[in-house]
Amino acid sequence: MSPVLEARDLCKSYALPRGTLLERQRRLQAVKNVSLRVEAGETLGIVGESGSGKSTLARLLMALEKPDSGQLLWQGEDLTALTAAELRARRHGIQMVFQDPYGSLDPRMRILDTVAEPLDMTEPGLSREDRRARVADILERVGLNPEVLARYPHQFSGGQRQRIAIARALITRPRILVADEPASALDVSIQAQILNLLADLKLEFGLAMVFISHDLGIVRYLSDRMMVMQHGVVVEEGETERVFTAPSHDYTRALIAAMPRLFEEEDHGAQRL
Repeated sequence: MSPVLEARDLCKSYALPRGTLLERQRRLQAVKNVSLRVEAGETLGIVGESGSGKSTLARLLMALEKPDSGQLLWQGEDLTALTAAELRARRHGIQMVFQDPYGSLDPRMRILDTVAEPLDMTEPGLSREDRRARVADILERVGLNPEVLARYPHQFSGGQRQRIAIARALITRPRILVADEPASALDVSIQAQILNLLADLKLEFGLAMVFISHDLGIVRYLSDRMMVMQHGVVVEEGETERVFTAPSHDYTRALIAAMPRLFEEEDHGAQRL
């Protein structure tokens, strides 16, 4: 069976600013020959320090940016070969939760319209009553009262805004969710709530997930498999517990050694946050 999402030798570079007019153009290789597979119902964790290429890879996986080379296969179809219109028609199957819950919501839109916007593109013939009911249902599933439908983003806390962003991502019932540091901008006490919510929703919706973070403890908690990135290159990958208990790369060992002990472990398994 084909994986839900597969990347083959993705590369992406960016032009660096010239110091002088005569200076030769230099480029930053943000992602270099990255390949990965995400199976149905699986969570792939991607870790690395700032500048490792994680967020660039997330944008490539979402087809928000076009790679310099390589292929991105969505259920066996190469997304890099599609037109913009063809890509939009498939967008509902793969959704993203961004790092910043403040910047990812339009402050001018009511919560009803914010959450329903992807639905409006995939099911434009939906009646107003059914549209409202679908939004109310998904809000309840992320722990928000449907009474908030008429409010605006500025009326919510950071944790509540991230729940709204998650509801928006799930309204079209995607098969895979890409979460790029979805809790890092939140207070520590709220981070745990959002991460536990994602774990619960993954099971409820049968989601595959790509979870991107600089925090190895969180990736260990959420992921079935993990990849470690350094300078745009994957230096290690494998089953999450194998990587943690027997890392093969010096960079992975250094990250694990520097990791704060966020979890109490019992029977060699991480408990709920």
